[in-house]
Amino acid sequence: MPDDDPERGWDVAADLAVDWIRRECVEQGATGVLVLNAFGAEQQVPSLRRFAGEHRVTTPRASRDRAGRGTGPVLAYVPDEKTLDFAMRLARASSLAVVESVHGFPLKGWARELGAVDLTRPDEQPASLNPELAAAIDRLDFYKNNGFGDRFGKQQAEHILQDLRGAGILESDVILGALAARGASDRAVRNLRKLIDGLDRR
Repeated sequence: MPDDDPERGWDVAADLAVDWIRRECVEQGATGVLVLNAFGAEQQVPSLRRFAGEHRVTTPRASRDRAGRGTGPVLAYVPDEKTLDFAMRLARASSLAVVESVHGFPLKGWARELGAVDLTRPDEQPASLNPELAAAIDRLDFYKNNGFGDRFGKQQAEHILQDLRGAGILESDVILGALAARGASDRAVRNLRKLIDGLDRR
């Protein structure tokens, strides 16, 4: 559920995501999980509040036991990178719906990488990536194992990012989202964001 229309209220965005995830729960005969950055956010949106009353609710800070393992479809509401990573792990072998906040963690690259369905345009396919940018994301994915926290990983990432900036295709949101979709940890995504921000300040 993209955050791409300033006229669309959060209630509308949540309603569409809840409707979709409810259908997934029925089809799978499973209990859903609402994943939040922090408890209490669901109380501000009626459809989330109702969903939370019927299903499970958790956050990355809560015990994983609160949601169980392989419980069923997962709805992540305006996640940051840590919450998205947590929600993706919970949703393995099931379904995942995400309500985006571009002020939290933009999901354009994530959606493109996974071929996610845009609930506002269900018949449209995500736009394909620039081939040069896609190749660079492949290379960054290769070096992500240590979360871009070691000297070698940082150096390799900086070279790749500098090449992208030189080519005029350093799309931060797309890169970070695509890496998250490929299973990069929230630590790796944060470290890569710092490297990109550092280039922008030079």
